[in-house]
Amino acid sequence: HLAVPLKDEDVRQLRDGDVIYLTGRIVTARDSVFKYMIDEGNPPPMDIRGQFNVSTQSSPAGTEVSPGKYMVNSLQATAGFRYAQWMDRLFERHGVKAVLNKGGMSQQMYQTVFKKHGAVCLSTMPYGIGAIYGKAVTGVQDVYWKDLLGISEAMWLLEVNELGPLLVDGDSLGNSYVADHAEEVNAPLIEIYKELPQLILKRFGEVTDPTEELIK
Repeated sequence: HLAVPLKDEDVRQLRDGDVIYLTGRIVTARDSVFKYMIDEGNPPPMDIRGQFNVSTQSSPAGTEVSPGKYMVNSLQATAGFRYAQWMDRLFERHGVKAVLNKGGMSQQMYQTVFKKHGAVCLSTMPYGIGAIYGKAVTGVQDVYWKDLLGISEAMWLLEVNELGPLLVDGDSLGNSYVADHAEEVNAPLIEIYKELPQLILKRFGEVTDPTEELIK
């Protein structure tokens, strides 16, 4: 159970496989925010490094119920690997200590970028409980760049209380929970896939080798 902004000692004590809950204020950032803030070099509207150093790769299921007043009903993150290209600059420029997404990132990212900056990657768990995470959102302090980027791609500043459960998928030492347990997960899947009809294996249109759908 950790408070945001995270301290260095908070992050260093975490290990892959830990389950945590966060209380404080966090910011959302999706593709448009990263492109606008990092690729184009526009400064954030608040002190991320000092006050809000947890970024969730999410678009809240929220509405503007009246001018400047927002309500969030659900909070679910999106796939983490999509944002790997921005992580080094996000950590370096803005002091983010934890990113929250779905499914984490690659072990290589943890061993290089995350370890370099002493940051961690948190994953939602399991899928489909966005409403539970949404209940942890106690308020919306503001929504930035809404007119420029649109409400779903804007940067939301959320107040959260006991947001979780969140899995530490990548820790500041470069360890990866997914990589550590890939063989354990994959072994029974290979046996199960042997019995599946070819039609099911082609549900993505071109994949027929079951190993292509396993954790790597």
